[in-house]
Amino acid sequence: ASAFTSSAFTGNAFTASKHAAKVGPAFARFETSLEAAKQVPHGGTLVDLMLTSEEEKQAAIAKCDKEIQASPRQLCDVELIMNGGFSPITGFMTEEQYSSVVENMALPDGTIFGLPVVFDT
Repeated sequence: ASAFTSSAFTGNAFTASKHAAKVGPAFARFETSLEAAKQVPHGGTLVDLMLTSEEEKQAAIAKCDKEIQASPRQLCDVELIMNGGFSPITGFMTEEQYSSVVENMALPDGTIFGLPVVFDT
């Protein structure tokens, strides 16, 4: 018989404790199917720098004192920083972060991160 029988589920709650030996330790920590489906962002925090209100957008535009031309690839990096695709970083990498990623494939705090994210010119 399969370890995933109908008796392993009680409504929406996954009762891993009774079946931990059968399904393995990886499933033993999940208490509900909703919790099992929940994703934890890389680095523990999902970065969301997107401005949602018109007031926030106008305030950001008013603060700008320089305009730059960006390539499509640079714009893609900006979008990934803003929408959390590069979480946990919140901007282009500093020299310290860049060196750490290139040398250790990790951010200075030890978070695995194998791609240097810089605004190249």
